[in-house]
Amino acid sequence: MKKRYLLILLFILLVTIVLLFFRYGGELLVTEDDLEDVEQTVLVLLMGSVGDRALGALELYENEKVDQIWMVQSHLEGRELLEEKNITIPGDAELSKRILTDSGVPEEKITIIPGDAESTKDEALAVRKYVQNHTEIDHLILTTSKFHSYRAKLIFNKALNDKGITIYSSPTPYDPYQARGWYRDREDIQRVTTEYMKLAHYFLLEQFQMK
Repeated sequence: MKKRYLLILLFILLVTIVLLFFRYGGELLVTEDDLEDVEQTVLVLLMGSVGDRALGALELYENEKVDQIWMVQSHLEGRELLEEKNITIPGDAELSKRILTDSGVPEEKITIIPGDAESTKDEALAVRKYVQNHTEIDHLILTTSKFHSYRAKLIFNKALNDKGITIYSSPTPYDPYQARGWYRDREDIQRVTTEYMKLAHYFLLEQFQMK
């Protein structure tokens, strides 16, 4: 009888965990900070989804929250071979810059940091190297997709924890991701599943590679 009751309790616990995950799992991935007291600072626009993230950065620039926009050049498979053939294909950073400049952001306000980044960790490490020559920077705003915002802030805080830089997260409002009810949309299911796998990778391995 005791074994039966134990199994029932375990089943109830499992069902409760699953229900809580469906209800709150999508929202836990989203981190958005209050920017009321922030103005004329530097925004780091993370690569991955070009249009909606660039529009989020543009909105913050137009609202005078940011004065400079930084991006890290993303990895493009076969870039060197294409360049040898005099073929130039714009990466995410170049496309984002085009969106921003066509929308009225002066070119001198945008910096593409070399990095050949393949991950958020690579972007964070490239920014850490870049700020070594910009010691006046004490605040950074991160703009990325909503579902990516919690992990992105974790990674940047880890990378810049000895630089005295405060990290603010301001995910783009143009991201179609629905934090509540994510399980109703196939794309959101994929986003949530992939993001939790990447979070597990960060906690188990990646954070120890950022020393």
